[in-house]
Order: sequence, then structure tokens, then C-alpha cells
Amino acid sequence: MPARPYYIDIPVRWSDMDALGHVNNVQFLRLLEEARVLGMAEWFTGMKTGPDGRPPLLVARAEIDYLRQLHWRAEPVVVAIWVSNMAGASFDTSYEVRAGRDPDSEVYAVAETTQVVFDMKTQRPVRIAPEHREVLHRYAGEPVRMKRRPKGHR
Repeated sequence: MPARPYYIDIPVRWSDMDALGHVNNVQFLRLLEEARVLGMAEWFTGMKTGPDGRPPLLVARAEIDYLRQLHWRAEPVVVAIWVSNMAGASFDTSYEVRAGRDPDSEVYAVAETTQVVFDMKTQRPVRIAPEHREVLHRYAGEPVRMKRRPKGHR
């Protein structure tokens, strides 16, 4: 497994479980969101950008492959997060939801989201600022391998 640029521990909540006794599939989006928000808060520390200090981003796409059931556990899961593609106004973030940081630890899910830098006043995408692009490059890596991507798709 290639080294991942950033890891964050995310607690699994008891309420994340469903009637089947595992973390519900929609709760994985919450795990990804939490990792993305906390990670990018650290990545963009000290930069004046959007209202909360980060670039104003909208999630335009989310794709998840569920690989193993995740049951409630006292210890947090580890979410590896990195930037896997950049365009003019958007970038992709890849994720692995893992049991731990060890390269042999179980991977429960892999995912990718696309974020668009967005001007809320004009309701239009805006180009990624050079200083933000520089930060995102620090956390760059290859796209996560998804199970059912069509041929020719990253």
C-alpha cells in the first residue's frame, strides 16, 4: 500500500449502527465528511479564504465502495485522506476507512469525493486560488482504486 499523506482518527458512534448490527452505509458519508472537514481545517490553518478560513467548497460527487462490515468499536477508525486530482475549479479527494495506520490493517471502505470551489454570492464555481492549489499539492496521491469504474475512467 502506498503511503498516504494524511490520517485522521474518527470515533464510531453507537448511533451509527443499524438493525443489522454494523455501521450503516449512509454513516460512512459522515465519516468521510468529518475527516475532510477536520483535515482541511488543519491543511489551511492560518490562511484567510472563506468565511471559516477554508476555501468555500461544495461536494459535487461522492462514490463509495464498501469492502467489509464495520461494527461499533471503542477505538476510532482511521481515515486516510489525500487529494487525487485537480482541475480548474474542483479537486477530488480519495479516502480509505481503515482499522488502523498499519499497512496491513483492514480497509472497510474506499471512497472519492469531488469538491468544487464555489462563490455563494454569484452561485458559480471559481478557480482554485494558487495558494490553495499549493496546499492541496502537499497532500496529493494517486486516485483510490474503486471496484466498478468504467474502462477509461481514472
